[in-house]
Amino acid sequence: MAHLYGIADSERSLLDKLPKEVKNVDDMDRVRKEFYGKMKKQRRGRKGLLGTVFSEVKRYHYKRQVDKFQYKKVGKYVTGTHGENEVIEELLKLDDTHHILCGVKFQLPNYVTYNGRKNLKSAQMDIVVVCERGVFMIEVKNWSDKYARTETNSLSPHEQTERAGRVLWIGLQGSVKDVNVTNVLLSIKGNLEWDEDYRSVYVKSLENINQFIQGREEIYYDDEVKKIVKELKGYVTT
Repeated sequence: MAHLYGIADSERSLLDKLPKEVKNVDDMDRVRKEFYGKMKKQRRGRKGLLGTVFSEVKRYHYKRQVDKFQYKKVGKYVTGTHGENEVIEELLKLDDTHHILCGVKFQLPNYVTYNGRKNLKSAQMDIVVVCERGVFMIEVKNWSDKYARTETNSLSPHEQTERAGRVLWIGLQGSVKDVNVTNVLLSIKGNLEWDEDYRSVYVKSLENINQFIQGREEIYYDDEVKKIVKELKGYVTT
């Protein structure tokens, strides 16, 4: 089984918005029900004016915790978490020569040029896989067909992937000689296509990502892999 470092960045963002009692995404339903039950109990436990006031304060606190689970507040993070975790589970099927780093947030010391403009300095990467076959920067999208067709408020998934891959490639220049970064846009729903404007970006699915990685030629020795992993471990989401 592959080595895993950190957790999905979407899951960390999700946990930051939920009560501290939620330690991972699987805890969500249980904790929500517990707070809802406590909120209902306060309504039944009022005795006298002081008891009513105290009960109302506690009920308000529990209601605020329950409200944190509303879909409009955390829905996009839940969707993103499930998508990224699906990919992580699939990648973990690779053997122990593979290293999976989650939520890599990388920042360069200076701005670099991208598409003719000096406007690129940092990137947040969903998953980076390091192995003897190279470094794979994976951008995960769990988009519906409708959302993929209508989303125009941000960079395209292909440009996000290419920009992040460039930051990673530049950032790793001092780690190994002739560093190689492969940019992968992974479409969970299989509804994103290759874009000729971003030829460095491979579009893959959950079903073929492992085959794609394993099909590349080996370019690194084990000590080079360990050196790259050591470099990146300090940037993962924990």
